[in-house]
Amino acid sequence: MKENSRAMQIVTGKVWYDAPPIELLRDIVLMGYQEFPDREMVRWRVRPKDSELQSRTYRDLARDVEKMQIWLQEKLPVGSRIALIGENSYLWMVTWLAVASGFGVIVPIDRLLKPDELKPILERSGSVMFIYDADWHEHVDKMADELPALTHRVVMDRGIAPEPLRERIASSQPSEHLYSLDDELAKLPTPGDDPVLLAPNDPTDDAAILFTSGTSATSKAAVLTNKSIVADVVALLGSVYFPPPLYTLSMLPIHHAFENTCGFLTVIALGGTIHVFDGLRYIGKNLEEHKAHLTVVVPAILDAIYRRVMSEAAKTGQAKKLKLGMSISTFLYKMGIDVRRKIMKDVLDKLGGNLKYIICGAAPVELDTLKFFRAIGVEVLAGYGLTEASPVVSGGNTCVNEFETVGQPLAGVVVAIDNGGKGEGEILVRSDIVMKEYLDDPEATAEAIDQDGWLHTGDIGHFTRKNSLVITGRSKSMIVLPSGKKVFPEELEALLYRHEVVRDAFVFGYAGSAGDVVITAKVVINQDKLRDRLNREPTEAEMAEALATIIADVNRGLPSFKEIRSYFYSLQDMVKTTTLKIRRGVELAQIEDYFSRTKATWQSLKGKNIDAIIGNLLPEVVRTR
Repeated sequence: MKENSRAMQIVTGKVWYDAPPIELLRDIVLMGYQEFPDREMVRWRVRPKDSELQSRTYRDLARDVEKMQIWLQEKLPVGSRIALIGENSYLWMVTWLAVASGFGVIVPIDRLLKPDELKPILERSGSVMFIYDADWHEHVDKMADELPALTHRVVMDRGIAPEPLRERIASSQPSEHLYSLDDELAKLPTPGDDPVLLAPNDPTDDAAILFTSGTSATSKAAVLTNKSIVADVVALLGSVYFPPPLYTLSMLPIHHAFENTCGFLTVIALGGTIHVFDGLRYIGKNLEEHKAHLTVVVPAILDAIYRRVMSEAAKTGQAKKLKLGMSISTFLYKMGIDVRRKIMKDVLDKLGGNLKYIICGAAPVELDTLKFFRAIGVEVLAGYGLTEASPVVSGGNTCVNEFETVGQPLAGVVVAIDNGGKGEGEILVRSDIVMKEYLDDPEATAEAIDQDGWLHTGDIGHFTRKNSLVITGRSKSMIVLPSGKKVFPEELEALLYRHEVVRDAFVFGYAGSAGDVVITAKVVINQDKLRDRLNREPTEAEMAEALATIIADVNRGLPSFKEIRSYFYSLQDMVKTTTLKIRRGVELAQIEDYFSRTKATWQSLKGKNIDAIIGNLLPEVVRTR
């Protein structure tokens, strides 16, 4: 339904399918136990080179979640906050469900963070227990004394913990509260009756605290509730349907809200079997052996699969045949004759033969990649969301899937474009999927969620005639990498400003020719400070060297995906507002204009003084602003 209300264009997501009666997170676990107890819920290898697969059924899941909750109640008060970090694993899933569904509040942490980024998250979240993979133990051990609130440490062995660590845990004193989760759960007897799982006192009680991108010291932390997470799962189930049996391949980190909701909770609500992949190098092998029907990815993975297929076709002399097959397949599909999977059977067999749907989010997908997958009979359902919305807001569904959009609002989710009734505007969301608040930040919460309950996403977009959402820009300055990772320029600029030689800093993402996004910094050098340091006028080479040293220092404290890869400097003040804020749009326009009118690359500008290089090429109107 589309309607105009005041100065906004509003669309309420259509309900395409009847979702099962899920009211609480625990209902998802109990439903699996009741409806398909003997069906495999998850399959995985302990080590990538193992020939044998491990598996657990839906009956096992319900029993283990119950046992985990019993164990937690012996150690901590109900309602406690528990941090969790590790690779995608069955124990990770059991822990998340046991805590978030009724025991307390889960704090899932990005496993790609550097060790020194953990401490601020543990402090800010007030976590009293930390459950982590064995390879994190040394780092956690070092910081334990500095975290008085963190009273319990729990290692997920998963069959790969080194023997010295196992011995260390076994010999630890009871007062240390150091445990092996595998051993603790193994000690507990399996209850004989139907599982009894905890429920929150109220569905609006906190269930999860998710730290958004940015350093752990400055990033916001969205508080999601049992109600908001379940609402998003139900909205997804009202928008898509995948018939049984459903086999999925889990590739994205499960701590990420997108994979957690789409590739974990929604899949088990459908009774699917999740296959935990063995690593990026094994994607092709895993797709073939597990015969997956569905996977959740970011565009970089889609593009890699597409390039691999086209490259192999070229090497074997089959490129022309492949392109002809794709053309015929697409033409017949448009004519209403869907024989794509028969024509493209050879290609599909290399992807397991069963792959029918790919859910993709976090960044735009290249049109050629979308056309390739549709030609072979695989629908790419692009989605849009944000952590603050639990996280999925819209997505292509199994009824309507328009290219170059992020689909229709999910079933029952209300999305508005604050655009005066037509055209583009900021995307707003009003639904039970919206977070409760930002942790300990009422001002940021009030800024994000207005008095009418609208979540202000900060993204710009418009609706198509079919009510699909198109993202056209970011009102915020967030950089979205092809991997789906998000980088906030302000975070990097703040680190640059810590150096006295930096007078101004502007960080942005430059789209390279290879399709990658290069995090780039323009820095205004404070010549006075450098002059004082050297006791003379600095040379161009010395200014470049000073900046290189600063960039290296900043990058040392960052995850690799956030590192500044290109940089240049200036001696002229940047264009600013009357409140002395850098006019990001104007600064970026100058740089983009230079790149568009020259053959320069980000490598050619690295470390250079940009004043003379760009200044002579700028239009007069830009130079005088």
